Order: sequence, then structure tokens, then C-alpha cells
Amino acid sequence: MKIAIGGLKKNEMDKAIKEASKGAIETIITTDIAAASMLKKGEVDYYFGACESGGGAAISILIGMIGYSKCCTVARNGQVAKKADVEKLVADGKIIFGMAHDGIEKTVPLLVEALLENLKNND
Repeated sequence: MKIAIGGLKKNEMDKAIKEASKGAIETIITTDIAAASMLKKGEVDYYFGACESGGGAAISILIGMIGYSKCCTVARNGQVAKKADVEKLVADGKIIFGMAHDGIEKTVPLLVEALLENLKNND
């Protein structure tokens, strides 16, 4: 599994993904526009982006280039993502996840766990 990372606090996001996955997920720090191209070409499986709100700059370019149906906001500014909500988004086939940068520490582990579990269940 490979995740493209964009938006604010990219290095923090990268570290959180690697720690939560215990190195099982490969990451690439990039821009949102480059990530859209990588997703279309199958070079990455998912995109994690962070901004102030979690739904604006974190995923707006990807909504336009990939489509709204594949995108979601996992945690808005000041919110904590809920495990059941994250699991449903992954099960629904979302591949682009936006979050407020202040929620990276708590949101990323939930996302990583749900993605790895989904991969295991679909193998």
C-alpha cells in the first residue's frame, strides 16, 4: 500500500503514517496536483491531506480532479475522528482523506488501522 501526502504538516503526517503502520505502508510526500496524477495512474493507493479546516485546501484539488465520490473529510478543525466513521468511509471506497492539521496525531492512526484491516479483509 502506498499513500501520497500533501497539504500542511506533511512531515508530521509522514511520521504518523509510518509509526501507525509499523513501516507496512509506503509514503510519498508530494503536492495535491501531483497526487491526483499518481492516483489516476495507480502509482499510489490513497491520499492524505491536511489544512486548517480539513475539507478545503486539503482535498479541493482532488475533488475536482478525481471526483467528489472518492473524497472525504475525516476530521474538521477541533474535531476528533471517530473509529466507526473512519471504518465506514474506508468501506465505502473513499481513497482521498482530508483532515485538519491539528488532528493528524489522532486521525492518522485510525485511518491506517482501517485501511490495513480493509486490505486484509479483501485479500
